[in-house]
Amino acid sequence: MIIDFHACPSVDLSLIKNRLSLMKVTRVVLQPIDALPLFHVLPNDFFRKLSSEDPYSALLWSKFILRLTSMWSPRMYDNVKLWHEASHYGDFFISLASINPSLGIKYVYEKLNELEGLNVRGIVVSPTLQLFDPVSTRAFRAVLEYVEKNDMLLIMHLDPCPYNVNVCFKSLMPDILNEILERYSINLVLSALGISEGMAYPWLERVAKIMKRYDRVYMESTGISCILFNTSMGRGFVKSVGTDRILYGGGYPYLRLGQVTKNLNCIESSGLPRRDLESILYDNAAYLLRDMGIDIESGEIENKIN
Repeated sequence: MIIDFHACPSVDLSLIKNRLSLMKVTRVVLQPIDALPLFHVLPNDFFRKLSSEDPYSALLWSKFILRLTSMWSPRMYDNVKLWHEASHYGDFFISLASINPSLGIKYVYEKLNELEGLNVRGIVVSPTLQLFDPVSTRAFRAVLEYVEKNDMLLIMHLDPCPYNVNVCFKSLMPDILNEILERYSINLVLSALGISEGMAYPWLERVAKIMKRYDRVYMESTGISCILFNTSMGRGFVKSVGTDRILYGGGYPYLRLGQVTKNLNCIESSGLPRRDLESILYDNAAYLLRDMGIDIESGEIENKIN
C-alpha cells in the first residue's frame, strides 16, 4: 500500500485515480494552488519590488508563472469544486485547499469562511507561484492563525522557481521558516516539486537544519526521490533527519507518469530497510493524516473546525 502525498488536481480526477492505482497507490492527497494567470498582472508588493530592482528576473518569473498556471484546471483554485468532485471517488482522494495570500486580507477571509462548510484539513500555499513574502505578508498571517487555531496542516511549496532567477531561490529558501515556526505551533510539510538537482543540495542542507530543530516539520519527496535516495548527498540527508518525517509524493501530472514511476523505483531500490520503506511510502503519511483528523481505515474526516 502507498499513500501519495502529492497529486496536482489539474486534470480529470478519474485519470489520476486510474494511473496511480496501477502503481499500488491506495490514497492520494490532492494539492491545489490558488493562482490564476490574470492575478499576476494585478498590483503586488512583492513583484513590484522585484520589478524595480531586477526587471529582467521579474520578466522571466512572470513568464514562468503564466506558462505554468495557464494550463491549470479550475480545480486548482476552486476549493469547493475540487472538494465535491473528489467526494465522488470514495476515500481514494483527500482534498486539501489553497488560498492566495497575495490577493489581500479580505480575499483570504472570504476563502477561509468558504472552508467552514468543506471541513478540509490542510491548506497549500506557494510563495513562488502566488508571489508573496511569507514573513511580511499580513494576509498570510491570517492563514497561519487559522491553521494553528483549527489544528490543520500547512503545506508550503518553496519551489518551483525558474532556474535562472537567482533572486527567487535566495528569497524563498527554507531559512525563512524559522520565524514562522517560532511564532506558530503548526504541522508543516515542505514540498520540493520542480526543484533542480543543482538547487537541491543547498535546499536540503537548510531543510535538514529546520527538521532537526522542529519536530513538526515534514518533507515530501515529490520530484527529488532519486536525489534523496540515489545520491550521496541525499543519503546523507536521510541519515541525518531519519525516515519518520519523509513522505512519498509523486507529483502527477505535473511530473509525467514515467517520471513518477522512476522516482518511486528510486525509493524502492534504495537499499533502505523494509521498515523505513514502509514508513516513507505509507506509515508516516497515515500518522500525519490521522493527526489531521482523517481516519485512514474508515475514510471519515473528523470535524475539528472550532
